[in-house]
Amino acid sequence: MSEVTMRLLFSVGAVFCLMFSENIFAADCNHPPGDAGYEGTKINYQCAERDRRAADSKLNQAYKKLLGALKDDPDSGLIPRTQIVSAQRTWVAFRDAECDFRTSVSGGAHQWLIVNHARCLAELTEQRTMVLEDYLKRAQDE
Repeated sequence: MSEVTMRLLFSVGAVFCLMFSENIFAADCNHPPGDAGYEGTKINYQCAERDRRAADSKLNQAYKKLLGALKDDPDSGLIPRTQIVSAQRTWVAFRDAECDFRTSVSGGAHQWLIVNHARCLAELTEQRTMVLEDYLKRAQDE
């Protein structure tokens, strides 16, 4: 992501943090407005951020359960616990870079950049959670 885009995201994010410091659960996320005005952007950001936080929490729970189910056996050459730690770190870097890229090419009004970024993080995190849950199921079946 270019320095200009990063500065823009940071600036927009700082403004939104100040503007949206009220309770994010007050927004009606089932029917967010589609307008690009202040209120529409505010509610959509609150909803996207709520979804991102919820997705992150579920991901962390799934990851901890998976770590608990995996055991390394260096003598046999099987080190799934070490491998998932490495894979997860790499995935986080990928997710962040992917969402930075998607946000930079998404177009639209500048105030929506942070909304689109939060939505991307939530979407990819939800997908990764399903993958980790599948890994956990497989580990428990063995």
